[in-house]
Amino acid sequence: MAREAADIVDRAIDWHVRQADMDAAEWHAFVAWLEADPAHARAFDAIALDMSVLAERSDLYPTPAPAPQPHTVMPELTPQTRRRWAWVGGGAALAAAASVAVIVLPTAANRSDPYIVATKPGQPQQIALADGTRIELNGATRLRLDRADARVATLEAGEATFHVRHDPRSPFTVHSGALTVQDLGTVFNVERDGARLDVQVAEGSVLFQPKRDAVTLKAGAALTAREDSGRIMLSKVDVATVGAWRNHAISFSDEPFGRVATAIRRLDGVTLTIDADLSQRPFTGMVRLSGKAEQDVPHLAALVGAKWHHDGERWVISPR
Repeated sequence: MAREAADIVDRAIDWHVRQADMDAAEWHAFVAWLEADPAHARAFDAIALDMSVLAERSDLYPTPAPAPQPHTVMPELTPQTRRRWAWVGGGAALAAAASVAVIVLPTAANRSDPYIVATKPGQPQQIALADGTRIELNGATRLRLDRADARVATLEAGEATFHVRHDPRSPFTVHSGALTVQDLGTVFNVERDGARLDVQVAEGSVLFQPKRDAVTLKAGAALTAREDSGRIMLSKVDVATVGAWRNHAISFSDEPFGRVATAIRRLDGVTLTIDADLSQRPFTGMVRLSGKAEQDVPHLAALVGAKWHHDGERWVISPR
């Protein structure tokens, strides 16, 4: 038993040392090893944590540590500051931390042919890529694609559900700002709202990569990241609610009620204003929308004990 435990630790150290030079196939082998036995994940987590602590103890080294190699450093979130991401989320965060690693994503240099797919509020759209991947765009969404590389997309604003045809030799990659989501064979939903990025996984798994670390998100996992504060929160989600907007429904779990206004605008194309105080009230639940503001707005107001009115141009929900 002791020999077996020692072998696992040796293997974890080997994976940690090789990270900077691993190709796509090796990354998939690494993820498979992590998922094969909880002991593997615990061992790798311990090694990664030890290395992180040692890296921050400059007083232990007689000479300055070598400068990071360019191929192992991800772009900074801002040119003025260098900050580490703050993780929150309890048990889910601890489980995901076992999969933390550094990934270098390939780029299609000097051969891009970008184009934009943009939808208007209340007008979702579905597109099929040359590689067999299907993307469903919510209303008020802007997605940048590349005719020269069907395996990359950039979500600039809005929300989209990705049905990816998996190719281990060329992982499908979604960029949004300085953040990256990489497919491991999956169906997942990505939402961009200002500095906030939300990722929810319905099938398979994805790799989420902030500045330098990577976290594996499996089916039923959700992640919220903010580029302005560097804050990341991990949580769980019912897979049936991932991309619920496709069935004209909105789903929230302890979210500010103000986010409902954005969801309504995308789905119904309606301008909805929510009182500032009310907008910060936590809201949990799934609401199916009719697509008619005169029915949906009163229904939402009733759910939070608020009043509503229509001034001819916009709908307003405010406290009673």
